[in-house]
Amino acid sequence: MARRLDVVGVGYTALDYLAVVPHFPEENLKLEIEEFLIQGGGPAATAVVTARRLGLHAAFIGRIGDDDFGERMLSELEEERVDVSRVLVERGGRSQYAFIMVDRSSAARTILWTRGSLEPFAAEDVDCGFVSRARALLIDSLEPAAAAAAARAARDAGVPVVIDAGTLRDGVRELLPLCDYIVASELFAGQISDGGDHVAALERIMDYGPRAAVVTLGERGCAALADEGFVEVPGFDVDAVDTTGAGDVFHGAFVFGLLEGWDVERICLFSNAVAALKCRRLGGRAGIPDIEETLDFLREEVPDLGF
Repeated sequence: MARRLDVVGVGYTALDYLAVVPHFPEENLKLEIEEFLIQGGGPAATAVVTARRLGLHAAFIGRIGDDDFGERMLSELEEERVDVSRVLVERGGRSQYAFIMVDRSSAARTILWTRGSLEPFAAEDVDCGFVSRARALLIDSLEPAAAAAAARAARDAGVPVVIDAGTLRDGVRELLPLCDYIVASELFAGQISDGGDHVAALERIMDYGPRAAVVTLGERGCAALADEGFVEVPGFDVDAVDTTGAGDVFHGAFVFGLLEGWDVERICLFSNAVAALKCRRLGGRAGIPDIEETLDFLREEVPDLGF
């Protein structure tokens, strides 16, 4: 009998080209790069790498090209021991990639990205039987048709669905009612609440029927709303180098806490810690901690909470 997976991630992967500069440039200005890195990225893919680093058995389902970019993305996931057996490789396809500029002074980043030439990731591209074997499903909002197919399969099998709601693009509103945990960016919060604050956004998100809604707030932590009420969970102060992928890492950590059976506040605190620790190194994945490093950090920062 095949091993039961802890988490399957369905969605987007990319190859990130990251350059650290002294500050974001003005128009027509030249700046020398201080540090450079090529590394796999993407919301769902980085989230499952996080889950794997924390000790879960994880798989990724997505679409890549058969070019050098796709080969590198796949090999990096394999090095992390992520199951990539259901990744679709499009012959002659140009894979997704991104150019990311990181401000040395603030650790903020600006991202330029492309989907390449790949065909849309369709519902029929998802192995729903594979998804139904998992203990949790994580989807992003970049491939809503495939995500919806995976979410329906998970729901039918009693598998909880977590969505990384990054941007309110076409198809996402129809996806939200299929999700048990809607974890949104601050950008998404503003979009779905018509410019309201994160409290208004959480209330709007809960109208879609999830068990809990969360809005990530960068260095300020996150806020959540569930049946047990509203909670704000502060972030952690670290020597940040780069915030790229912090939200993706938060989602992977959120799934870990969910599968541990923790309440939403504890899950959010844990996820804030994992995301903060990631920010100490360049790139979305290089700084992702393992479970021992995360628990040591939490025991030092919040000793009374029993991590």
